[in-house]
Amino acid sequence: MASRKNKPYSKGELEVILSMAPTSANIAHLSELLGRSEKAIEVVYKIAFEHGPFGKDAEVQTRKILAAKKRVGIAIGRKNQ
Repeated sequence: MASRKNKPYSKGELEVILSMAPTSANIAHLSELLGRSEKAIEVVYKIAFEHGPFGKDAEVQTRKILAAKKRVGIAIGRKNQ
């Protein structure tokens, strides 16, 4: 289900994603609930927690995800672009 492909995340959606553990089951549930593909949900987790060049061309998305991560209070993982 990818009915919202290339659409911006609504207020609070990134926080909801980041407040849940990145398990396969949670990714599937979030995909269905938010109308996004499972890959789109995985991208949010990758940008939030993985290091390296992943997402280097997605500066705006990266900035929004890291800001949401801070609002949720996640203290580990990636903090800068």
